[in-house]
Amino acid sequence: MKERELEMISLICVSNNYDKLNTILKSSLSRQKDVKYELIIVDSNKYGFNSAAEALNFGGKQAKGDYLFFVHQDISFQDDFELAKLESYCRNFIFGVAGVAGVKNIEGKVVSFSNIFHGDPKTKAASKSISTPVEVDAIDECLIIIPKKVFSTNQFSIIGPTWHLYGTDYALQMKLINLPVLVFPSELWHVSDGKSLNLNYFDAIQWLLKKYSKNYSVIYTFFGVWPSNPILLKFKCLYRKLRFYIKGV
Repeated sequence: MKERELEMISLICVSNNYDKLNTILKSSLSRQKDVKYELIIVDSNKYGFNSAAEALNFGGKQAKGDYLFFVHQDISFQDDFELAKLESYCRNFIFGVAGVAGVKNIEGKVVSFSNIFHGDPKTKAASKSISTPVEVDAIDECLIIIPKKVFSTNQFSIIGPTWHLYGTDYALQMKLINLPVLVFPSELWHVSDGKSLNLNYFDAIQWLLKKYSKNYSVIYTFFGVWPSNPILLKFKCLYRKLRFYIKGV
């Protein structure tokens, strides 16, 4: 029997810490089996990008693979066949963008879906585990997967000088052109605690809602539901900034 020809994966990692890159991501990649991949490192210290979108587009344009995996430097693939499993999902499902964690509006409530762990000690990253890919409204940025044919015509949008919400933005782009936004089952480990919130997030959410105000009445993220009405949004962001100053959340 003729063996299946493996699809090529391009892993693009924007790195500012080569110790994390080598001991976490590269170490776990060295154990991966039954998969073809290239690793593209974008040194953010060297290039001085002003946004995640700029850095990821720079790396994505160098990719030769059929599927582009935009991955954080502190991701550890726990299983030796984890990349092969994800490559299989890519081949067998139609999607515009996929991740390994995401959120979905279910009857007005934001529900998170994922099998991944984050932090040390390991903690489940989401409220709902999955056994098959599920469609969601937004995805987490720790690992974003885009078919090359999709990326060739739809790159990351620069919504402002921010490293936040590029996954949400891309998901919203895909929904507008009727391409599914999926979460794939994966038990990888995001070694950081996943707490990426800072004050710039609230500026980014306003830039994002301004872009999509005519398309969506609200958007859903891991940090809540955000209205496109500019007055309501401004007050919510002011409240959340104040809360962040006081409580850090």
